[in-house]
Amino acid sequence: MKKIVPLLSVTIILVSVSCSRKYYTSSFFEQQTAGHRIIAVLPSEIVLTGKQPDQLTPEQIAQIEEEESKAFQLALYSNILQHANSRKYYMSVGVQDVHKTMSVLDENGISLRESWKQDDKKLASLLGVDAVVRMQIRKKRYMSDYASYGVTIAKDVISQTPLGNKLPIPRSLGKTEDIYAYCSVVSNSVTLWNNNYKAAADWDNPSTVIIENITDNFGRYFPYKKRR
Repeated sequence: MKKIVPLLSVTIILVSVSCSRKYYTSSFFEQQTAGHRIIAVLPSEIVLTGKQPDQLTPEQIAQIEEEESKAFQLALYSNILQHANSRKYYMSVGVQDVHKTMSVLDENGISLRESWKQDDKKLASLLGVDAVVRMQIRKKRYMSDYASYGVTIAKDVISQTPLGNKLPIPRSLGKTEDIYAYCSVVSNSVTLWNNNYKAAADWDNPSTVIIENITDNFGRYFPYKKRR
């Protein structure tokens, strides 16, 4: 499989952004998490709510989704750690390294896509953690050919056309609207915390920007923080 990387060169124009600051925390969060020592961030589920692109095969679409899934997972992991400690607060649990998380899933025959639907309690047991962190990303369109983690795939598709590299990429393919992200902490099949993020944007930008915006929001308001 080819390694897919984002193109880091263009800019984004946000039409509107609506970011929820009202997140849910269980009334008994402190009691339910008193014995928690470590949590794991699972691969993010990618859901397309619009029409599938005609120029991409199901295999290519799956590859794009899986690369974006890993990108969101890594960004969420990084932002949780980034916001874990401050002058006033510290985080009371550790976060399992995402590479170990993926390695354990692979060792147990659970693919990235299968992890999206696996029982949370089962995954926590396999990973040796007290809770798992899930994130789902729902969007009407895939990210721009210029911006997406599927940029290599998109170029391959274009190069296979009769016009080769002379075929222009329609700007409409670069528009992603109504991106909805949902993040939750689950332990023993109980949701202890969740938050959501919704944005409407006109994309002409590396996917890393919206990924960072979403996961930074979740990391900033992530639970398990205690006053020093």
